[in-house]
Order: sequence, then structure tokens, then C-alpha cells
Amino acid sequence: MNRRISCLAALLLALLAAGPLFAFDYGLSLDNSSTLEWGDSPETDPELQRDKVSLWGEQFWSGAGGARYRLLFNLYYLYTNKMAFLAEPDLLEFEMSWPDTAGGGVLDLALGRFRFFDLTGIVLDHGADGAFAELDYSVFRFSVGAGYTGLHLKPESDINMSAADWMDDADDGVHFAPRRLFEILTVRFPEIIPRQKLSVEALAQQDRRSGSGGTLDSFHTTLRWDGAAWNGFYHDLSVTGAFNLSENFQGLMARGALRWFDEDFYGSRAAAEFLYAGEDFFTLSTPTLGLVNNPAPADLLRLSLDYSIRPWNRRFSPALRNLAFSAAGRLYFTSRRAFLGQELEGGLIFRPSADFGASLTAGLWAPEGGDYRGLVRLDFSIGL
Repeated sequence: MNRRISCLAALLLALLAAGPLFAFDYGLSLDNSSTLEWGDSPETDPELQRDKVSLWGEQFWSGAGGARYRLLFNLYYLYTNKMAFLAEPDLLEFEMSWPDTAGGGVLDLALGRFRFFDLTGIVLDHGADGAFAELDYSVFRFSVGAGYTGLHLKPESDINMSAADWMDDADDGVHFAPRRLFEILTVRFPEIIPRQKLSVEALAQQDRRSGSGGTLDSFHTTLRWDGAAWNGFYHDLSVTGAFNLSENFQGLMARGALRWFDEDFYGSRAAAEFLYAGEDFFTLSTPTLGLVNNPAPADLLRLSLDYSIRPWNRRFSPALRNLAFSAAGRLYFTSRRAFLGQELEGGLIFRPSADFGASLTAGLWAPEGGDYRGLVRLDFSIGL
């Protein structure tokens, strides 16, 4: 592992040393998050204070035949009330792009450490060390990628698929994330109907944990249909099957959303969404399905309404143009439609410049037959 890190660091230093030949940009960012909770939290030691300092850089250059190259890195130092410190790179990526490849397509290739996403953004949304390639013919797109999670530090990982993963998560003697290898293949088909996109995806995952027993290998497949419905409205429908190959069971998730955008009406954004996950459905990473109440995407039916507005988006100073207000409501049921509770959320986002932003978010969870829980969170970010 130390050899791999040393090689990546040597490549980074060698490219930066040639700075006069390339365009280079860098900076420092400070991020703070403070949370106030009340009511009985399901976590015995919640994270209430989070401070993160990041050093980032971007170097890019052009090659023959219109080729483009880019190097990105982000090294961070993190302090929370749950840990004294944590430092590692969460982004160390080398990108290449070649036009007019394989019959007129654009080939994009990425190597290093970066985030991987599946078509839904729920099954997989996590950093990994690996590679990703995409061939885009505009009307047809094909991509393939592979990543390994075992070199990420554990506190910033949210991959806990098996009982053994949860045991390691609670063990302070284990410092790295679960050793899981995944491969992802995505195909977007040509538009038979204008502005309607049909995509399919396969996601395989292998548990590379050493020793006998306790491993979990899996396979996910997704079919997604998204596009424009009518003026200002967009739809997004997907169905995902999850297959536990080690224990031979499977689950199903269905998701649908209708979104509305209207810049002329005070920069309004609205969305109505449903998410259904069967009892045996599971994901690789842990998604966020609520501000206060964040259930696992299994045996769940969630109905959501979201709305945001920027009242002064075209009327006053640039600072006020980016002042936004948001509100959301969510209903939670079991997959058999037994009511679990409801959550209300509200927020304010203020970003007067590219180098400074702040947000204030509050939520209230009202469970069926239980005590209310609440949360208020203040976040701000400064770029230097």
C-alpha cells in the first residue's frame, strides 16, 4: 500500500515540477459544520462538530489532435468531535480526453482516486481507487469502470454491507474501509423518441476480505428512463435489482421523480419523488434518505416533495441573487405500506461569491407512536 501511495505522490510531484509548461490552479478551502440535535438519537455518539481543511489543485494541458489532459488532487485534514484528526487524499485523479476516437467518438479516461456513482445515485456513491473509461458518440454512450475501496480510511467510508463490515466499523484497531472490488458497466442507447434517454447498467462487487466465511459478493442491475416531459418538467424513472450472490437472495428497488425548473419564476425548483425498496434490497454505500431520519433503503416506501426559490435571482446585487430558501416534506412507510412517520425540512442557502457560502438547515422527525426528534445544522465554506 505504501508503495502505491509513493508512486502516486511521485507522479503528482513530477507533473507539478513541470508547471511552466502547463496551466496550474490551486487553493485552500475551509469547511465547517455544526449540528444541534434534540430527542433520542439512534446514534450513541453523533457527529456534532466537523472542521475540514483542504488543499486542492488542478493542472491541465492540451496535446496533439485536440487531446486534453488534466490532473486533479484534494488533500484534506479533518477534525470532528468523534476523532482527533484524519488526513488523506480524497481526490487524486488523472484525466485524458481524445476526440475522433473509434469512428468519431470522444474517449474519456480517468485513473486514480475519485468518486464512483451508479445510475440511481443510491446503490453506489463512494470514493475508490480505480479507473473509468467512457466512449461518447453523442447519440450512444458506453462506459466501464472498476474501483477498490480498501485503501480509504475507515471514518470517511460508509460501505458496510455485511456483519463483518459492521464489526470492523466498531473496532478502533481497524483503520481502513472494507476491502471490496467493484466493476460497473453502463450503456445509454440512442434516443428513439427525442429528448428521452434509456440506459442500462450492471454493477458487480466482490468481497476481498481474507479468511473464511462472512464474505458478501453481489450484483446489481438497473434500467433507467429519463428526459423532458413538457415545458420545464423532467421525469426520471428507474428499476434496480439487487442480488446477494453469497446468500442467494434478491431484492428490488423502484424510483420515480418529476422535477420542475423555472428560472423566470424566481429561480424555482420543485420535485415530487417516490422510492420503493423491498425487504431484501441492499446497497453498496449508505445513501442519505432524510435529514433527521435516515433509514436504510430496505423495506421502505418514501414519498417526498421538495421546493426551493431564489426571490432576488435577477433583481439586486450578486450576493442576493444566490440567496435561496428551501422546504421539503417526506412520508415514510414500510414496503407493505404501514406508516412509519413524517419529516419536515427547511433551509436557507447563501452564496455571495465563489469563495464563500453558508447554509442553515433544520428538520423535524415525527414518528408514528414515538417521540419527536429535531436537528439544526449550520454549514459554511471559505475558499482561499
